[in-house]
Amino acid sequence: MNNDALATPRSLTGAEWVIVTVSEPLLWSRSPDETWMLNPRCRYIVNAIQMESFKDKVDTVSELKNSRFFRPLRANQNLASATILVERHRDRGFGDYLFLTGPLSYLRHLSGNSAQIDLYALASHGKILDNHPALSHPVTFAGPIHYDNLPLYNYHWFIDTVTEYDEERDQLNVYDALYKQLGVEPSGVDARFKRPSMALSNLDYSDLDSLYYFIFSNRKLDLRRTGYYVVAPSTNSTLRSASYSMWLKTIYHLAKIRPVVVVGQPTSVRAPAVDMPYGTFVGQIDHVGSNVINLIGTTPIRVVASLISRATCCFTLDSGLLYVAQALRVPCVSLWGPISPFSRIGYDQDYLDLAIWNRESCVHASCFAYQSFPVKKCPRGINQIACEPLYRVSTEQILDKAKLVEDRTNSAATPPTPPAAARATAAPR
Repeated sequence: MNNDALATPRSLTGAEWVIVTVSEPLLWSRSPDETWMLNPRCRYIVNAIQMESFKDKVDTVSELKNSRFFRPLRANQNLASATILVERHRDRGFGDYLFLTGPLSYLRHLSGNSAQIDLYALASHGKILDNHPALSHPVTFAGPIHYDNLPLYNYHWFIDTVTEYDEERDQLNVYDALYKQLGVEPSGVDARFKRPSMALSNLDYSDLDSLYYFIFSNRKLDLRRTGYYVVAPSTNSTLRSASYSMWLKTIYHLAKIRPVVVVGQPTSVRAPAVDMPYGTFVGQIDHVGSNVINLIGTTPIRVVASLISRATCCFTLDSGLLYVAQALRVPCVSLWGPISPFSRIGYDQDYLDLAIWNRESCVHASCFAYQSFPVKKCPRGINQIACEPLYRVSTEQILDKAKLVEDRTNSAATPPTPPAAARATAAPR
């Protein structure tokens, strides 16, 4: 079938990306902050899953694969000065966009840094990649992709499902899965291209200085001169959440070592209840101690990234801020549940050393559940309120990792003691 003929609506079994036209002008709310205007005279490329939200307005639909304008990207092509369009499932989070930075940097490397790469994202999520050197513009592109604009690019990478929506236990590392889509043997790719990267600007640090000033004015804590911890205890998934009571205890003990800045989703955003409602947990943070600064829901993602960049250590779940810390090479203690840390940070030993995964607490770990608890597998069945490996995480485990970071920090800050012979030579006479 010639996809440019655009078939009538039908079930496109296995299609990840489709070309659609709509029957009438359509305002499509892509996110709480972004609305697209779809014109019936245009052809758009969308993910097949996303099309479900407006399928009653679809006039024609066909697969992108094998369409006339589509030129799939492969890493063995001549990428010198090539123009490349990249599109990802836009409902994915910050972490998924950071995963892309390894392969995108690799493509730039293969091209002798001459390839021009444009990445489309939701405007809110794309901010995490502002000023990234792998992209041809300082920001990602927003809005719908017009099929008729594909000829403006030499190659297109519409990224298929990576590891989401798949509960197979033997999953590839996320970077290996991405490289296989590019036709690359992952074992031949250097580990530096199997980790995320970010670029912070002077404006980001100017905003951070304003935050430091606000904290000093209100709490008399000068974080410019004092090493601090960043704790990110929330995700939007019950499957990747840990006990809030455990987090409160952990924050209390961490604050005895250094000031603790707590960041995360605002209470107005739907967040899972674990052992208490999320709003109750956020309210209790304010009473943990005078050395604790609660910034939940108040700080834009670029400012949070800048804050992390100067932290002594971060403490997170398997969430986007873990990969921000990794991209900025800031030590991060991470907590893992249904997903194996090897599938995300497996090529970065520094971060694996700080990962906490109580795999022995569940015979089915890792189950890679992504939507709801697989109650037939979970040790507590229908009474499971958190993934068992996460539910078993203790404050003591986290503090042990914090001590490891402190020992490394102190060791790096202390000049090595010269050998006895050298000391004798240098001694005053």
